[in-house]
Amino acid sequence: MHNRLSSEPLFPSVDEHVRRLVEWMSRNIYEKEQLAAMALLCAVAGENIFLLGPPGTAKSLVARRLKGVFDNARSFEYLMSRFSTPDELFGPISISRLKDDDRYERLTDGYLPSADVVFLDEIWKAGPSIQNTLLTAINEHIYHNGSETVRIPMKVLVAASNELPAKNEGLEALWDRFLVRMVSGCIEDDDSFELMLRSSDAPVSPLDSHLLLTDELYARWQESSRDIDIPATLMAAMKWLRRRILLKSVKSSDDAKLPDFYISDRRWKKAFRLMQTSAFLNGRTDIDLSDLVLLMHCLWNAPECCGLINSLTANALWHEVTDGDYAVNDRLRKLVSPDGESETTDDPIVPESDFSELYNSYFGIENFRNGTGVIAKWDYRKLSFVDETDGIEFIDTTMRMPVVQITSASPVGINLSSAMGKPRKVRLLKCSGGIVVDGTPYSLVRKGGKDAARKRRNSRKPSPELSALRQQHADNLSRWTDMQQRILAAAGDNIFISEADIAVLRSEMKTVTEQLARTEIRINNVSGILS
Repeated sequence: MHNRLSSEPLFPSVDEHVRRLVEWMSRNIYEKEQLAAMALLCAVAGENIFLLGPPGTAKSLVARRLKGVFDNARSFEYLMSRFSTPDELFGPISISRLKDDDRYERLTDGYLPSADVVFLDEIWKAGPSIQNTLLTAINEHIYHNGSETVRIPMKVLVAASNELPAKNEGLEALWDRFLVRMVSGCIEDDDSFELMLRSSDAPVSPLDSHLLLTDELYARWQESSRDIDIPATLMAAMKWLRRRILLKSVKSSDDAKLPDFYISDRRWKKAFRLMQTSAFLNGRTDIDLSDLVLLMHCLWNAPECCGLINSLTANALWHEVTDGDYAVNDRLRKLVSPDGESETTDDPIVPESDFSELYNSYFGIENFRNGTGVIAKWDYRKLSFVDETDGIEFIDTTMRMPVVQITSASPVGINLSSAMGKPRKVRLLKCSGGIVVDGTPYSLVRKGGKDAARKRRNSRKPSPELSALRQQHADNLSRWTDMQQRILAAAGDNIFISEADIAVLRSEMKTVTEQLARTEIRINNVSGILS
């Protein structure tokens, strides 16, 4: 692959140049560094950005600063209303042309068709005639002015509103053209709030001339970013993410009450282009894990989609780890099921007569919540090996231990009013020699106690498959430790990723770490069940 990075001046480097531009754009605009950075990224990538937020949160200021980044750039800014006319955006009709030459043309100089950076506030209030012309301007960067076709120099359209487009009003096509969608809120940190209050109202000094993006440099950056490659592992991650969101999209199309997860092929293509540009502006020749994180700001259609989109995007980065963990757990479930083809015994089903009874009516659950739990014999008999059953778990103050029971059951001798704390909902499944609670298998206490269990273990041949699963899990844990470090390091170096984005990653990482810890428990418990 041809590397164009070497054609850039030695100082500043591309990434250092971009960092200086973002620093200037963010000056005295507190907690909006990522908005500034993403607006610049969109401009170089040739994409548009939508800012969602209330008035007075620096949305228009970000657009004005963006204009100051380009050499000899022209801007156009307009506040839309339902009374806006095409004249106010695209220029008034030329009376002299209409009168003298009988030609219907607009005087576009100083209006949107002549601007490099465009900011449209309250964009969804525009009427249908404006929306249709905007679509052509965004898609093709041309404006039909009478019999002439005018090339629009617009590098980026920054749109803003305190609301999302209304449904079923024909705004879907325009909404789809905004690849990046960011939320612009009020200042949250007290220190930043104080700095804002004390900051000068004087305009910031213009950007140093040697940092300005000339048309030549801008074109070179755009061309060079197209040479950026994507490793096969990250392409696989994008495909994984697309499949997961597509499943959500199909479900939402079947149920109008669900959030909209539809993502067009055009947006996926543009998202890939954005990732290429991010990699180039960060001084790299390949897309890395951190560039994929930016998709959290590209793939949501409504605020209620954001949580799931963030989670899926983060998990796409380490899907090999979670997929490997699911495979381990799937095999563990089969090892303790009646038809699991266990290699440790010819008959994997342990008869109830082998279980030790507690309080004459209960089976003990080993290693349950760091101790011993119980389940009533009649509840255990009702459980299925195949279909999960709704249940509850609580601490009984009489027996002073956790109790698991079927929700619909009426156990004898247990009064829920004596339960310590609020009962917790669980999902129950029977397995050979034990019980599965919320996906974690536990062995039931056998007759003869620990000595008998030790003899059973010694009399059995070690399970090659269980040993293989232990090793597979250990390899997965090792990969996970390395991957967390690499992802956080890459995200911390990416100019366009915020601390809030990294916080999302850390939260999702914590969930995966807990999931892997539960798998460790399941492996140990299955070992006990099969003994």
